[in-house]
Amino acid sequence: MAWRISNIVRAAAMAAVLPLLVAEPASAAPAAGTGPVVDLALVLAVDVSASIDWSEAQLQRKGLADAFVSSEVLRAISSGTNGRIGVAVVFFSSYGRGVMDVPIPWTVLSDQASAVAFAKAIIAAPPMSGRGTSISDALNLSLQVFAAMPLRASKRVIDVSGDGMNSAGPPITGVREKVLAQGISINALPISEDYMGDYLEQYFKGCVVGGPGSFMLPAKGFTDFARAIRRKLVLEISGLTPAEMPERQARLIRTAGAPLTGRDLLPRNNEPAETPFQGDCDFPMFGGFGRF
Repeated sequence: MAWRISNIVRAAAMAAVLPLLVAEPASAAPAAGTGPVVDLALVLAVDVSASIDWSEAQLQRKGLADAFVSSEVLRAISSGTNGRIGVAVVFFSSYGRGVMDVPIPWTVLSDQASAVAFAKAIIAAPPMSGRGTSISDALNLSLQVFAAMPLRASKRVIDVSGDGMNSAGPPITGVREKVLAQGISINALPISEDYMGDYLEQYFKGCVVGGPGSFMLPAKGFTDFARAIRRKLVLEISGLTPAEMPERQARLIRTAGAPLTGRDLLPRNNEPAETPFQGDCDFPMFGGFGRF
């Protein structure tokens, strides 16, 4: 199934950069941008593969929308050096046999009004679903979104949320290394059901997450997604990890947009920056990896 660009992406403001978003994934360096400086440039890569049914997709969307208008997230944004962040949204299953979409291009969030408008755009995005779960395709598309970014940010993060492992597209390890080489960190929110144990969480931690200050924060099923994504956004905007800000600690201990220090570039809690995963990082469902 050919993937499509939403009406929002076809807006006039994005006309000049559409060729970058619809082309084959490339390794172009992120554009410096000439727009406002933001404390964080965040791409939300949201899984819309066929393993997620309609009701689960609705829980995802509502959870995202509610998170951005929550007092916790708004407070984290306003606590930053510049008091604003840039966010874009990618919907992914896989190229070729699925759908890859950019329903919401770069949007600056700085106050309640801009957050409400962004939340409404999430809810209004056309529903979609496709075969395959290609986290590697999602990372490649996110790189292209960063390449077209009109904003300026010293901290760039891709936030991958989903309920499955890399089953299509190129092998994830090489794509992850390409992302990290550009100074972009990857965080993950695996949506894990009880029967999975901690397998999916360990997979995302070992095969997906990487970069300075990166972390994995799970949701215990789709009904827990709203809580998890709200907490994850607060941490990302504040430049903290779960260990540095326990869940019940409401007070931010470092402002968003603070410059990275030598400590930020080292592994946290004396753990390796990348935790080895005891298994394969790719599970091809179409007989191999690469374009179909």
